[in-house]
Amino acid sequence: MAGVNMDSNERRLLLVFAYLLTWLSGVIVLFINDGRDQNLKFHSLQAIFLGILITVIWMGSFLLIPPVRIIDYLMDFLLYLYGLYVGIQAYSGRSISMPVIGTLAGR
Repeated sequence: MAGVNMDSNERRLLLVFAYLLTWLSGVIVLFINDGRDQNLKFHSLQAIFLGILITVIWMGSFLLIPPVRIIDYLMDFLLYLYGLYVGIQAYSGRSISMPVIGTLAGR
């Protein structure tokens, strides 16, 4: 989608959308952005890495006994909520770099 110009409201909505479906929406936003906006690129990469982390934790929970599995599901849910919080903060203009994941994403 090279050459597509976005206004600031569309760009802000894409910041939130990147975290909505974690890695899937992060990949979509990364391709829509096409490397033009560094902040959008950072948040889409951060959403992708967050989604990968949630998926790895979720897949690892199948190896655990059921009571511990519930803790893993809760941790996945809390990580997802944290991602939405970061997306909402990015929409508001405050860019948050997640610990470790933000470093991997380039900040």
